[in-house]
Formats: sequence, C-alpha cells, structure tokens
Amino acid sequence: MRNRLLKSFALFALLATVFTSCTKDDDENNNDSNVVDLGLPSGVKWATCNLGAANPWDKGNYYAWGETETKTNYSWSTYKYCNGGNKTLTKYCNSASCGNNGFTDALTTLESADDVATAVIGSDYSMPTKADWEELGNQCYWVWTSDYNGHGVSGCIVYKAKSAGDKGTKVYSGDTPSASYSLKDAHIFLPAAGYRSNTDLDYAGYGFYWSASLNDGNPLSADYCYFGSVGTNPSNNYFRYCGLSVRPVQRK
Repeated sequence: MRNRLLKSFALFALLATVFTSCTKDDDENNNDSNVVDLGLPSGVKWATCNLGAANPWDKGNYYAWGETETKTNYSWSTYKYCNGGNKTLTKYCNSASCGNNGFTDALTTLESADDVATAVIGSDYSMPTKADWEELGNQCYWVWTSDYNGHGVSGCIVYKAKSAGDKGTKVYSGDTPSASYSLKDAHIFLPAAGYRSNTDLDYAGYGFYWSASLNDGNPLSADYCYFGSVGTNPSNNYFRYCGLSVRPVQRK
C-alpha cells in the first residue's frame, strides 16, 4: 500500500509539473495562466512561452512552416510539402511555377492539421497570422533588452500599452524605456533565438517568429516577424523550409 501511495504521489507530481510549466513568469507577470491579455482590439491573447520552452526566457523549438515536428536538418530536401527540391511544392501553392508539376491550390493560411501550435497544445491555440503580428507591433510597447530579468537572454519585452501614445513604440538598444513600465506589468518576452537553416543555427541574437500566413507574392516563403536590437518588422517573409520560433496565440 505504501509503495502504491508513493507511486501515485510521484505520478501526480509529474503531471503537475507538465501542466504548470511555463504558466507563470518568475517576474510576477500578472498572469495566472499560460497566456497574457495585452489589451489588443482583436481580443487575441499571447502565450507566455515559445513552443517547446519551459520558461519565458527559453528559446524553445524550431519548426519549418507547416510542419509539426522538429528535426536536425532544415532544407528543401527534408521539407514536408515539397517533392525534394525548390519549386516542387505540394501544398500551399498559388503559383504553378512553384508547384510540383504545376500544382496549385487556394490555401493561404495554415490548416489546423499543419499548425504546430494547434497540434501540440490544442484547438484553442494557433500560430499567429501576419495580421496578429502587425497588431502586436502597432498596439503594444516594445522594449529591447540584452538581459531579460537577469537570465542573460536578449530579446523584446512586449508590454500592454498604458497610453495611446505608447502604442507602436519601439525602444531599441541604447534608448531609455519609460520608467512607468516594469516586469510586473502585463507583457510577453520574445527571445532572440535566431533560426535554423540546414543544420546550422543562424543569426542568434535576432528574433525570427513564424506566422500562419503564406507570403502573398511568393509561395516558397511565408510571413514572419523579425526583430533585433535596432529594428522590428512584423511583416517579413522567409523560405518555408527554415526552422523558426513559434509563439502561440489563443483566440477563445
């Protein structure tokens, strides 16, 4: 009986760890769950952590666009939705010149089966769209930091704006942020985790975060948010085979 009780307690402790990981930042983020309400007009809430991360300052996993598992080699030869090479797309392709044997479809946003946030966390979650990233860029107060909360990790702190004048403000390296903001205010932290191409990690110290949106002009690429110590662009696009960070959103 005693052994059974000990095993039951151990199982409960393990489950508690799994379900509470990355649910609250150690800086009292005014959050009681794994998402933050940043006061966005859309009502979308942003997760506190990158997908695959245990803490807000952890880099988490890297995913190719439309894939739901990590891998060691991020290239066209290993990409799920092409036939082994450039311009042989088999899904999410609106241009015959980029499709395998002229393949095209009308899909411009990831379906839930191909959305890694939905696949890993559940139906209430998804990858942000290009519009979601643009809203985050336009409605929040962004502050670059080289050392988030003493963890030695660089990236952007994205605060819920306290005034209309703060919305869309970006504070970069060398600039002084408003004293009215602190880590006790509602925010998310986006680590500058770089991205993976082939077997390499490139541009560590810069942020590259996928959206769920196919690039309008070239189906070989998808939209993503980029930021660094001196600039932010929520509307960039990059090759789909590369491994980028994913920050889930909740729409319920």
